[in-house]
Amino acid sequence: MTATTQIDTTSLLTILSVIAAVWALISPINRLRLRFCMTLGDWIIGSAILLLIHYLVFAPALEGLGLYYSLGPWKWGLDSSSAVYLLLLFVALYFFWRTRFPTLARAKVHIFRELIENLHLTKRYDELVLLVEPQLPKLISLSMQQSLLVRWIDRLDKHQIDMAALLRGDQPRSLPAWRKRLSSLLQQLKSWSLVRNEAGTQAHEILLNLVTSPELTIHLAVAHPYFCLKLLEADEAIRSDFIEHYIDALLDAPGSRLYVELKNNQNLSVGSRLYLPENNRLLRFFFTDAAGAMKNGLDKAIGEAVCRRLDEDSGLADKLNGSLGSYYDAGRFRCPINSGITLFEIMVHEGIHQGLQDHMWLHYFGHFAEKILKKMSGLPDEESYEEWPTPFHYLLCRLVSVATDWAEQCARIDDSEIPETTRTASDFDRHFISKEANKVLGSMLEHIILSEKLSASFKTYLLGVAIRSYIKIQSDRNLADVSSSFLTAVIFGTTISKPPSYKRELQNIFGRIDHIMRQNASKFEQALDASLE
Repeated sequence: MTATTQIDTTSLLTILSVIAAVWALISPINRLRLRFCMTLGDWIIGSAILLLIHYLVFAPALEGLGLYYSLGPWKWGLDSSSAVYLLLLFVALYFFWRTRFPTLARAKVHIFRELIENLHLTKRYDELVLLVEPQLPKLISLSMQQSLLVRWIDRLDKHQIDMAALLRGDQPRSLPAWRKRLSSLLQQLKSWSLVRNEAGTQAHEILLNLVTSPELTIHLAVAHPYFCLKLLEADEAIRSDFIEHYIDALLDAPGSRLYVELKNNQNLSVGSRLYLPENNRLLRFFFTDAAGAMKNGLDKAIGEAVCRRLDEDSGLADKLNGSLGSYYDAGRFRCPINSGITLFEIMVHEGIHQGLQDHMWLHYFGHFAEKILKKMSGLPDEESYEEWPTPFHYLLCRLVSVATDWAEQCARIDDSEIPETTRTASDFDRHFISKEANKVLGSMLEHIILSEKLSASFKTYLLGVAIRSYIKIQSDRNLADVSSSFLTAVIFGTTISKPPSYKRELQNIFGRIDHIMRQNASKFEQALDASLE
């Protein structure tokens, strides 16, 4: 019997041993990660290379059977062993690259969800962010995507409502029996299709788990604040309490990115409007589109976060009732109350310049002033010559000052910043927000003037801030409606009439103001005197 060429299967045994050992050492979470990364194309490439390796190893046997096809002699000193090594090196590098940059496929969404839930439950939040962030656009797309059948049914079974007929009180036109039957069948088919949209359902569940976990949101707000901005693009975040938890967590952490951006964002653009530089990514995301901020519920999130702290945080109230000290120089930049006021200041200024026809919940300022006065302790010190005896005094001054800035800002509106559809609407009022600011100013002044916790000198100081703003507004003929709204809101009241006790005290405090200022505000004085007759 002639000697045959020996087939060395050592390399194949080594490969199988390494695969078995590595698979045994891989944790369940990493196995899920590997399954999520592997697509049909990856399996085809891996299987093809494995078959090619076997083809090279068993080449002598295949040649004897006439099943081996040769491309000629080996070149560059290579042989079958070195070729097997290069193939193994290539496949190792390929799968290493694929696991570093995985791609989410519809068929793998259920595996991806299981992986995310494991990372969430084991509190491996940083790994979770690294895994989700590249796939987030695809997840959002899948959660919103409908099948071709559903889109076809929506176009075919479109119900047109005659709004004019409904407003006239006409009965809606009834559909033929066959049309009702067809519509019913189409809707049943649509429901069946939606139930079987497994990828969309899984993607929706993943997003819902990400935005409804307060503990996860707290970690993300501090460690990955910009990732949260991407989550806000999902409808699930808008429909949940995610924005409230996010803002609350940012205000709770003195070292959060929000405080850093607010401290570094003090340059003025036009009037009292703050400039928003590119590097302040949080502030630009929230406020460059004022209508978007309203859609996200940012106004309510900020307002409720500030109100909750004023109502419930007794430790914070004690600090704000203490001596001013270094609060103005450093403490205010770490204070959630002052930061909440600044967020409102930026948001409403942007709304004014973008022509927004919405009060943007600036009336929260009235609640802030009322709660601050409620938390202030002690009797007023008439002998104090400090501009702001306590941080609470400073915050009251900020509320009044910001509201007057809003009232004045409408004089600096640039029409090019207002969308044409808004600007050309028949009911467009470029002074809408400024007049709303006067309303909240009147509400705050009522609380301030009637308060027994403020000295007469400090009341005079705050009223002087408001009167100084009124003098500027009334000097501009184009702002006649704004100055008129100031008189109505501060003296008479808008929805509820001001009590006589308030008007009498307002007259007393007004009499303490500098005589030149009183002379320039003669119309205000005349209206105030007339209201007491």
